Amino acid sequence: MFAKATKNFVRETDCGGDLIPVSRLNDSDKLQLLNLVTKKKKLWCWQKPKYHFLTVTLNDVLTEDKPIKPVVVESDFVKYEGKFEDFVRGSIETSFGKINLGAGGKGFVESQSSFGNLKKQEADLQQLMKDLKGSTVFSRAPVLYCDTHEQLTAPQDFSNLPTQITMTINLNNNLLQQVLERKHEVLCILTEKIVTTQKCLVSEHVQTEEKYGGMVGLHTKIVKVSVSENGNVRKDSNVVLEIPAPTVIAYGVIELYIKSDGQFEFCLLDEQEGGFERENTEGSSYPYSLPIRDSSFLYQPDAVDSDRHSGDRNIIPSDVSLSVLKQDLLLLKMQFQPFVKLPEDKQGALNKIFYELLHHEEMVTALEEMLDSIFTGEEPDFTDLKELKPLQQQNLTDFLQLVGYSLQNELLQKDQLHYKGLFSAAHILISAVAELSDCTLALLRACCDIQIIPALCCLPNVASTDGTLTLRDPALAPLTDTGRFLIVQRLFALSNINLEMMESSVKAVTMKEPSFFPFILYIALYGFYALGGTI
Repeated sequence: MFAKATKNFVRETDCGGDLIPVSRLNDSDKLQLLNLVTKKKKLWCWQKPKYHFLTVTLNDVLTEDKPIKPVVVESDFVKYEGKFEDFVRGSIETSFGKINLGAGGKGFVESQSSFGNLKKQEADLQQLMKDLKGSTVFSRAPVLYCDTHEQLTAPQDFSNLPTQITMTINLNNNLLQQVLERKHEVLCILTEKIVTTQKCLVSEHVQTEEKYGGMVGLHTKIVKVSVSENGNVRKDSNVVLEIPAPTVIAYGVIELYIKSDGQFEFCLLDEQEGGFERENTEGSSYPYSLPIRDSSFLYQPDAVDSDRHSGDRNIIPSDVSLSVLKQDLLLLKMQFQPFVKLPEDKQGALNKIFYELLHHEEMVTALEEMLDSIFTGEEPDFTDLKELKPLQQQNLTDFLQLVGYSLQNELLQKDQLHYKGLFSAAHILISAVAELSDCTLALLRACCDIQIIPALCCLPNVASTDGTLTLRDPALAPLTDTGRFLIVQRLFALSNINLEMMESSVKAVTMKEPSFFPFILYIALYGFYALGGTI
């Protein structure tokens, strides 16, 4: 619930920027300036990198005894408020957007969503670099980049910063040795954070409408935030969480490039990546290769947590026919064949669990973390799993068993006979679902209910070069129903696809700068289709 609220905040205030939402309320106290953070590089190009907080600061791993004390600059950030109406005149308006599905409303709920007045605290990077000033010259010149919010504040001026540093990092530190062993993680330092100044209430409301267009129910969770002024709690909320001030809700980091002798650089330019210098070129640390890895849409090294740095916005062009996905979707068919070949009982069991995941973002997050760890050969962290309800834990345990793993006493044991193919298919599907918004997941679930997914999977293959699809095609007959079409139209809009109804046809084209969203949606659609029938 807290994670959903902070994710929404970052989406609204720093979309495409470098702010990272805090996912756990318990982590707020760990977010001190110059604390060390590890960044796990993304496995798929549509994923966002994962960050984990360490219990040490930059001072704790420096070889010098002289501590570095950050100069903290505090400023007003933004006053974050929003007004949301849930059931109004046959529409639902949620924190994620408006859905018009021709439904009768069941009352009216209005609330204020607000974190109130927020402050930004950041380390003075100019002073920090001066404190690290020395006389040894790197063989590789340091590069500088302001990892702050270009849309909201002016970047700091680094033109007069020193470019020589003698302080080194102790690579024999036990914690750093563990990071080095994992190979695909980058060490970062926390340089800024966004904190609340007032007590806030985060509430979760389960919202259900039984009929949309006379055919389908939509079940979704709405998370709202309000500033607590008099201690009153809204009675229409199912769960309420009180957040004290000051609480960190978002933060920013700078990656470090650490040389084999312990010297380090701040990665402050788009083109520079953090990491550890290695003496020889090592092969992939992944336990197996995937056929889908040969495609251009898979993982590309990124410098910081922002899609602008690796050219993601240009992967899928703007204002083009949905047929642009056709070539990549051919690889998806191959990837999901293990689902198709499953016995009917196991296929149905997997399909049921995936369907449940569409309503429980916390389950998706926990499962994605575990699958990523397995994929990279790490020991999974069961923290997120333990925080789930018993029935949710059982569902995820059953899921792991279906894709080749048994969970006993927090130890995973793999079944070599079914491991590779099923795990690959499940991993890519979960990784895509994890990137979809709550509203998108609710609509995807509705599409499962009305059994329209086979028709949607046909669209890229039959779309003309301008995106036109004739409704005379029997496979597209479900789209002639107005209620179904409106559901699909909204689902596509949330994934940056414009679906327009013509007289005897529909037109599907990508929106401006669609990023990976059209492809992510189709990973989910193809995955569910494979679990329900032959691709």
